[in-house]
Amino acid sequence: MKKEIRRLLVGSILAGCALVGGCDKHPPEGSLETRVDKHGEEILASSAKAEARQWMKEPKHVFFKANAKEVAQFVEEFYQAGAVRVLIADIEEHDNTQFGESLLVELPQAADLRAKIFEVGGRADTAFQNDPVSDKGQKYLYYSLD
Repeated sequence: MKKEIRRLLVGSILAGCALVGGCDKHPPEGSLETRVDKHGEEILASSAKAEARQWMKEPKHVFFKANAKEVAQFVEEFYQAGAVRVLIADIEEHDNTQFGESLLVELPQAADLRAKIFEVGGRADTAFQNDPVSDKGQKYLYYSLD
């Protein structure tokens, strides 16, 4: 009986932590989420990035394979869901045309906003044929657009 009560208490505490914002959870070392966070930091330190809305306004800013209207729709949905910022990343230039290779979404800390962003992110994973990820306390979501 005591073991069952203990399990219920521990389960309740863990569930509460998840609802409140993760109880200081972090993605496991070596996981996809950890690798994305590391690449996100590299993107922020590089000059090959730009705020998505602004970058997409220029006619010579395009994508190799992704549909620009679809990318723009996801950018808006991420911002509406509460993203801190959305960047076009890994930008390359060829013949005076810039090509955006990826989308980086900076996540807020609030659990309710993160849940909304991960909902949008699930659709983006499918649309951009990326591996799905779940909320493990990471800082960023990353979508390859090529």
